[in-house]
Amino acid sequence: MPNGTQQKRGWAGLVGTGMPVGAPSRRRALDSYRTVAAEYDRRTGFGEPFRRQAVESLAPAPGEVVLDAGCGTGLNFERLEDRVGSRGRLVGIDQSPEMLAQARERVERHGWTNVTLVEAPAEHADPGVRADAALLCATHDILRSPPALENILDRVKEGGRVVAAGPKWAPWWRFDAPSLDLATWQINQDYVTTFEGFERPWSHLADLVPDLEVTEICFGAGYLAAGTTG
Repeated sequence: MPNGTQQKRGWAGLVGTGMPVGAPSRRRALDSYRTVAAEYDRRTGFGEPFRRQAVESLAPAPGEVVLDAGCGTGLNFERLEDRVGSRGRLVGIDQSPEMLAQARERVERHGWTNVTLVEAPAEHADPGVRADAALLCATHDILRSPPALENILDRVKEGGRVVAAGPKWAPWWRFDAPSLDLATWQINQDYVTTFEGFERPWSHLADLVPDLEVTEICFGAGYLAAGTTG
C-alpha cells in the first residue's frame, strides 16, 4: 500500500515539476495578488461556507479585539464585526497593497470605525494591540513561515483563541484523492507561493499551540484548526 509520500510524488507528476514546494516567497505573493485583487472576491465565492465556519469556530465575543492575519480583501470582516460589535476592534493584516485597497473600500462602504488595516508581512506586522483572538483563514504562506506565526501569536493575549483554516491535500487513502488534489491545485495555484507542507499546513502552528485540534473538512481537502495560546 502506498504511503503519503509516494502518493504525493504521483500527484506532483500530474501537475508538473513546476509546482512550487520551497519556502513562501513574498515577491511572488505580491506579484500574484497584484494581478488577482480586483477579481478575488468573485473568484473565491465558493469559499464562503468555510469562511463562515472558521469565524464560528473562533467565536469572537462583543468588545473583543481580533486579528485577521492575511485578511486580503476583508471577506471575513462583516462576520467578525457582527460578533465583536462597535465596542470591539478588528485589525486586518496583509502585505498586498492592492488587496488592502479592496479591504479599505469594504470598511468605508460599511462605515466601520473600529477597523485598523496594517500593510506589512505577517512576520513584521505590528497591530499596536494585544488581541483576544487571531484568525488565519486561507493563509498557507503564513502558516508555512514560523517567524510569521510567532509574530502573530505574540500579539495575542495568553489564553487567547487561534483558528486557522484552509485547503490541503486529501488523505492519500481516499479513492478520489487524485481528483480532489487536482481541483485543489487548480483553485489555489494563484493564491499560494508554495505547496510545501500542504499535507499538514498546520504543523508549525501545532508546535506553537499545544492544544491545537484539527478537523478535516471538504472531504479531506480542507482543514479547520483551533486552539489557545500558552
